[in-house]
Amino acid sequence: MFSKVILYADDKITNMICNFYRTTNSDFSIFYVADSYENSVKKAVELNAQAIILELKHPVYKVHNFFYDLAVSNIYPILIIFNVVSENQIVYSITSYKDNSYIDKIKSFFTEALIENYTCHFNYIGEEIDYNLVMNFRISKLEKTEYLKDILRGVIKREFLYYKRKVNLNLNDHGYYVYICNLMEIEYSDHYLNKNIYYLNGEEFIKECEEVLNEYSGGEVFYINPNILCIIINDFSCTSIAVKQNKLFELTRKLNNVTNSKTAFRYMSSYIKDIENIRDAYEGFHCLKTYNFFCAEAKLLTQEYINSIKKEIDYTLIDETLKEIKELINYDIFNSKLNKFIQELFLNVVKFTLDYNLYYYCHASLSSTLVDKYGSLYKKILPESSPYRKVFSTSIEDKCCEFIHSVDQLKAELSNKYMIKNSMVIQALDFIHIHYMEDITVNLISSSLNISNSYLSQIFKNEIGISIIKYIITYRIEKAKEFFSSSDELIYSIAEKVGFSDEKHFSKTFKKITGLTPMQYKKQNTKVKYV
Repeated sequence: MFSKVILYADDKITNMICNFYRTTNSDFSIFYVADSYENSVKKAVELNAQAIILELKHPVYKVHNFFYDLAVSNIYPILIIFNVVSENQIVYSITSYKDNSYIDKIKSFFTEALIENYTCHFNYIGEEIDYNLVMNFRISKLEKTEYLKDILRGVIKREFLYYKRKVNLNLNDHGYYVYICNLMEIEYSDHYLNKNIYYLNGEEFIKECEEVLNEYSGGEVFYINPNILCIIINDFSCTSIAVKQNKLFELTRKLNNVTNSKTAFRYMSSYIKDIENIRDAYEGFHCLKTYNFFCAEAKLLTQEYINSIKKEIDYTLIDETLKEIKELINYDIFNSKLNKFIQELFLNVVKFTLDYNLYYYCHASLSSTLVDKYGSLYKKILPESSPYRKVFSTSIEDKCCEFIHSVDQLKAELSNKYMIKNSMVIQALDFIHIHYMEDITVNLISSSLNISNSYLSQIFKNEIGISIIKYIITYRIEKAKEFFSSSDELIYSIAEKVGFSDEKHFSKTFKKITGLTPMQYKKQNTKVKYV
């Protein structure tokens, strides 16, 4: 059976692979040639593809977005990612897979398709041919990275100078900025499968950042962990503060363009005078990243930016807004102002306090009101937590949209349930359906809704077409008919069950509505029993 393959590459390589597929007997079928990374994921999901062959293209952040889209789509195809490193040289890597014979087959398919024009090097730890080449390179990079990470943790000048000589660090003896790109909050969920692919991609990402640094005063780029890229920027050799600020602005703008993936949060330290102070800047990053949730729109997160947007908590305003929203939820959920008030609360008030506790308080308070009022109807609407959603950072904007969406879904459920829009009438119907067996009156229903008898009677008749009392009687008779059809209970017992204290009154009402006495209806609708 053929394995469906999605292909995304430049025209020359695409034509070579497609021609090879058409002219040879292979286990792999090029089902679709994509025109973008996004299109590759879309078609892989649509066609249930077993493999995706991708060319690594610049800027590399688009490949990060591909990994994100793939994980969110909850599919696990075999990935081959390759990089054209010269006119006739390709470096490629592949997903780890338990079936080695399958991996060998797809490697052969890929390399044989390109053999006329390219030499393909397999960048993968454990491959016997290239093992020493790949592993030795990685060990030398790991040694340098460990020295740089130690500098972040804190070193004295003498230690720094030793590291600098040992691995030829491109760092000044003093004057730095620290720029950190946090790609995701935790490791990729499939890191163990695609470690070598991420490594190949990560090396190109580092090169892009280094190209930007080399336009200015240089520096070092390295991964603190698989998802956090750190850039130590050398200070600029100029005496003018204005010129220095302009250069720093240009440099960070270019770095932001390079690191512009969907899941990236970027941080920038203030000026660091000496190497001993880099530890303080790194600790500052851990403080700043707690504000990600409130600052998703920030191009670059700095302490100055936090100070500029943060506002004191106005508890009076928050209490008043919460009260307005709760009243609409309880008494007028279809009011068009409801969503606007929710947005106002979360995005114009809570957001700028940068206070998680306040966000949780407001969210929990409104959720509790919805559950208290609509119970299981609202609970079944609440979104299930996706195992992949936790992998990626979220924001207060995302959570606000998610909350409003759940309220809109609740409105739709309520509208479908009764085919009416007035929330007061819906609540009156719910009250009747729950308490129909009790001695309920218009006064009792209107008191539970905190509105007047006359107003309730008016809006109920406008929506339903009959009075509340007539609806209650009709509903009770419908429930009695259900009992007669499904049980052998006596007439007086069923009369009590549906809210009639007098059997004769029940029989008279039943005949008036149905045209049959309870006994006649019972005989007509009781299933025949055979001995």
